[in-house]
Amino acid sequence: MGESVGGPGHAVAKERWVGYRTLKRTLGFVWNNWLVFGFGLACVLGYFFPHVAARGGIIRSEYSILYGAIGLIFFINGMQLSPAKLKEHLANWRLHIVVQGISLVLIPIIQLIIVHIVIAAGGVSSGTVNASILVGMVVVGCIPTTIASNVVMTRNAGGDEAAAIIEVVIGNVAGSFLSPWLIYAFLPSGGEFDAIKPANADTLGPMYANVMQQLGLSVLVPLVVGQGLRWTYPEQVSWTLRTFYLAQFCSILLMLVAWSTFSGAFQTGALTALPKSSVIFNVFMNVAEYILFTAICYWIASPPETLARLINGYVADSRAGLYLPRIIRRVVTVKRMPKELVVAVCFCGAAKTTSVGIPLAASMWAQLDNFTISSIQVPVLLYTVEQVFVAQFFTIFFKWWLHRTKKGVSDAESTGTREQEQPTYEQEGNVRPGECITNHEPLAEVMGGSTSREKSVL
Repeated sequence: MGESVGGPGHAVAKERWVGYRTLKRTLGFVWNNWLVFGFGLACVLGYFFPHVAARGGIIRSEYSILYGAIGLIFFINGMQLSPAKLKEHLANWRLHIVVQGISLVLIPIIQLIIVHIVIAAGGVSSGTVNASILVGMVVVGCIPTTIASNVVMTRNAGGDEAAAIIEVVIGNVAGSFLSPWLIYAFLPSGGEFDAIKPANADTLGPMYANVMQQLGLSVLVPLVVGQGLRWTYPEQVSWTLRTFYLAQFCSILLMLVAWSTFSGAFQTGALTALPKSSVIFNVFMNVAEYILFTAICYWIASPPETLARLINGYVADSRAGLYLPRIIRRVVTVKRMPKELVVAVCFCGAAKTTSVGIPLAASMWAQLDNFTISSIQVPVLLYTVEQVFVAQFFTIFFKWWLHRTKKGVSDAESTGTREQEQPTYEQEGNVRPGECITNHEPLAEVMGGSTSREKSVL
């Protein structure tokens, strides 16, 4: 008996069980994070076959993906979302101020400070960082939020995707007009930067027309059609969404968008032609900036209560603040947003789009050679590629964050229910489980309570 339990056979069975558990956990991790591995596959395909999914490539991604895949994403979102929720967020002025203020005001200022720190540290004069990379970083800071990935990431994390869609539309309409002027205002001058000055503003007409066309055909029209189907055939639309897993299909479409972005980055050749130090600097800077911008979005949308009380005490709730008009006082009052909105703010505020960045750089520097234009576009391509990777890990974090909050609420509700049920023991003359009899109640009442407990135990 002892040999059969502790012998070689038992050791082999134990090793198999450990191996099985390890394999199960590994496959579970891969399944739960398949989108990360999908982005990795898109990167590999873009590196080895850039001519397939780049602009003008075999599949003509400027039409099939830019309009087809992104249009399908917003068509499916239109079928999923409640019209009332879209209308509610359209009137949420605080959400618009926070997201667009971060995206088009705060981030450009932070980017300008970083660029001038690099210049002051001798990064350009020493040849470590190419001047076109810094110009491209200014472009990244000034362009609006991305069109597709932030909506999909917000939904995958459990956030408010209706809020993300509204901010995508507002940000890209406003950013298309504001971004060029922000770039003109924030571009560094002198030295190497004088040789890569942008053209005059009168060359931006085709860029405006291109962005408005893409925004209308790939975002607004599919969204309106999807909403119309939801209004007209609500039961059939719900059945279609459930049966064909269209919400999950959006993630696959997002992989196609990432594939096209990777292919464009590798096809230009600028990644290999630029100094390696410039590319490495930009790669690590993009990751650090995206994490920094996301943290800023989080702290602005959900500030600590002590900080909110401190600021409100000096502004909205101060003696002078009490005399402000009501609408102004509401604007300057610092308060937390609902957590689902916080997730949408984080994914929309920190993200940037190639849909405006690439054509904008091509229009503003049209008088320069193709290599210089591609070099300026490299930071835009790298940032949008890296934000997809980093955002997927933020999706895992925010999903855990929301789940923990909901679990805490359900635990609190169950605790409150138990507390409400406790007085019924005393009202019925019973003794609560585990409680001793310390008062001198009539013997019949005590015996009745103990008899009922004995029956419940039996």
